[in-house]
Amino acid sequence: MKPLSEETIKILKQSGWYPGRNIDIQDTIDFLLSKRYTLFPHSIKILSEFSEIEYKFDHPNGRIESFHMIPKMALGDYYEKEDFEEIERRVNEPLIPIGEACRGNMIMFLSETGKIYGETGYYLEKFGDNIYEALENLCLFKQGEEIE
Repeated sequence: MKPLSEETIKILKQSGWYPGRNIDIQDTIDFLLSKRYTLFPHSIKILSEFSEIEYKFDHPNGRIESFHMIPKMALGDYYEKEDFEEIERRVNEPLIPIGEACRGNMIMFLSETGKIYGETGYYLEKFGDNIYEALENLCLFKQGEEIE
């Protein structure tokens, strides 16, 4: 695993993250279970380290960019597990919603194998093969891989 760049660490820290962060996510777990999601072993580690923070930072074009890992904010009372079955078929593995990217315009998902995806409408993008690659791509404005 490639370490996070200094710029990505700076963005994460400015938003409230710190190395070794391990918060209580029982409310998030209960929420996802109530929506009939099955949590993966690595989902607990990822959410306890990175969730409950809205990451905001400057885009080179001058606007404020943001993403968050707050599943309840991403799903609210509107979305149900069935709403995302097509996305699971497209990536060929189970997913759990973990937040939103691109200023709230894409729902972010974590896959059973640790990949991070973003979806809006029918457009689906893989942000990274793991959380660290996804954080780098999100914070440094790197285009992910479009999934057909």
